Amino acid sequence: MIRNITIIGLGVIGGSLGMALKKKKPEIKVCGIDTRQEVLGEAVARKAIDWGTLHFEAAVRDAEVIFLATPMTAMPVVCQEIVPFLKPGTIITDVGSTKRYIVNTLQEILPPTVQFVGGHPMAGSEKGGLQGAHELLFENAAYILTPTLKTSSNAMETVKQLVQDVGAKVILLSPEEHDRKVAAVSHLPHLVASALVSTVGELEEREKGYFALAAGGFRDSTRIAASNSEMWCDIFLQNEKALLPLVRGFRESLERLEKYIEEKNAQALLEMLRQSRLWREGLPTGLKGIVPQLHEAVVIVPDRPGIIAELSNLLGEQGINISDIEIQPVREDDGGIIRFGFIREEWRNQAVEILQTKGFPVRKTGV
Repeated sequence: MIRNITIIGLGVIGGSLGMALKKKKPEIKVCGIDTRQEVLGEAVARKAIDWGTLHFEAAVRDAEVIFLATPMTAMPVVCQEIVPFLKPGTIITDVGSTKRYIVNTLQEILPPTVQFVGGHPMAGSEKGGLQGAHELLFENAAYILTPTLKTSSNAMETVKQLVQDVGAKVILLSPEEHDRKVAAVSHLPHLVASALVSTVGELEEREKGYFALAAGGFRDSTRIAASNSEMWCDIFLQNEKALLPLVRGFRESLERLEKYIEEKNAQALLEMLRQSRLWREGLPTGLKGIVPQLHEAVVIVPDRPGIIAELSNLLGEQGINISDIEIQPVREDDGGIIRFGFIREEWRNQAVEILQTKGFPVRKTGV
């Protein structure tokens, strides 16, 4: 039975892992290491770790499992630093978003007495750092493990069990297959979202008023563009082999759409739109993604001081956790719309019932 786990890097993923492990497996002692003492103090206060240190030796010498939750570019350097202090049989796993480079590099660095299991939780938050961490981040999230011929069955089963303990769904892929498929369903969408925001942002710079009209469609399709820029820069550059052909394919799809519109070819345009809709409707449900899609409730509210606090208190008193709040004014002095986001569907449903009972017009949206 695993008793000692170390998490190196206490950002969104590392902090959330610690919180989930302490909630689900309180008997496990979780040590955290970060570059700042104040982060360690906050992590202890939020029950993400039992204790923290700034020093590698103290953090890893007794660890049975180590989660590398640093930026991907730092992982090789971190591994080189901790190798002298690792005891035989230690299992190391990472949370990096690309796998071929990380797996190959770390397996070369680590000694044969240490086992490595590549990992990638398909979960995240728009908020960076420990403040974006949440104990439910991995609930029903896909968590990809990428064993190789060098991975022992014991190490694989140990990491798999810990991943399941925090509520995630394990998917096994080779590092190469992971990079191809995740590039298509995660990396390319982020690149497209960033390009879309950039396109409209440049229009906004020249003529104000575009963003003021940005409603649900624009916000939903560009939500992931609000994620950590440095992290995504690393991801794009490390996974260029899988990503660039997809970018070219996406450009071709846009050019086809452009051609159909230019030629007023309604039949071809309609066929492409219908096929896209069918594929979208056929997406499997039940798994969260990199930035989880929230279960939302939209409330129409009067224009009066304290209305947001009033609604938040109503829900908080019933133990309902609000993950996101967005305010959309309708007209000056005429109230507006508040969009609440919840990680759990049952919280959203309870919130709708409570607000309806209090006389607020409310409807469900989102997932």
